[in-house]
Amino acid sequence: MAHLEAQREIPYNLFKAKTPLWGEVLETYRLTPPERPEENDVRHVVLSSTGLSYLPGQSVGIVPDGYDPRTGKPHKLRLYSVASDSKGDYGDYKTVSVVVVRHFWNDELGGQNRVPGVCSKFLCDCEVGEKVRITGPVGKRFLLPTDYQQRDLIFVATGTGIAPFRGMLKQMFEEGYEGQVFLIFGVQHSDTVLYDDEFKTYLKYPNYHYATALSREAAKNPFPDIVPTRQNKIYVQVRVWELRDELRASLAKPDTVIFQCGLKGMETGVMNVIDKIGLDLGIDNLSKELQTDGRMILEVY
Repeated sequence: MAHLEAQREIPYNLFKAKTPLWGEVLETYRLTPPERPEENDVRHVVLSSTGLSYLPGQSVGIVPDGYDPRTGKPHKLRLYSVASDSKGDYGDYKTVSVVVVRHFWNDELGGQNRVPGVCSKFLCDCEVGEKVRITGPVGKRFLLPTDYQQRDLIFVATGTGIAPFRGMLKQMFEEGYEGQVFLIFGVQHSDTVLYDDEFKTYLKYPNYHYATALSREAAKNPFPDIVPTRQNKIYVQVRVWELRDELRASLAKPDTVIFQCGLKGMETGVMNVIDKIGLDLGIDNLSKELQTDGRMILEVY
């Protein structure tokens, strides 16, 4: 797909850590129920961003306030996937949205557990009207191809890895998308499916297919021998196999693109299932072929 990217100008690094864009928090709300523990505290944050252009699939940097106590230097920026389309949530090209989960980590050297993540705490605790330093955008790889309108697209996400697909889908359907698109989204619980109501609105389009994989719910993997999972839980690869007939038709096409975004490790299970579907098409190691062709694009962390 590299030759396709050369046909458009991709905004890149318009603002840097030393010369950031000062945005204002315009809106912030929790996407998950308040009764869920702090590890499930996920927020949607809308920031003013006049002068910042971006494409869905890119990331912006956020520079949290304060100083690193270990170095005495200002905190370094953290990258967050853009969760809005190019026009922004307000449609005026003057905002950028991010989705952030309240993060905790264990400091083995300092002997402290559940240390709040610096930037996630900063963003989750921000209130409307507060100023935030923004950098970027960055990223030239995890983007829709320029000729995406007729291509079939397969989106697989876990957790906050859903962010880029929210902006992509909005832009796609507003611009008259004509291919077949699949969104397969894995989270722990039914009430932590981020943007679920939004994603369901696209079901009015016959070329849109939406499935969720809930790993902490009671349902068990119905294909343990074909798609083995830990404790027979429902993960995204199980849903990929369930949709194998529809996906087989898309994967038989020479220009279908698969995007995967989320927790590292998800890609192994998905690729194994893609390879099984590929065998039905007479293709050995289909996942490798897709990667070689630039049609399997990963963003895992």
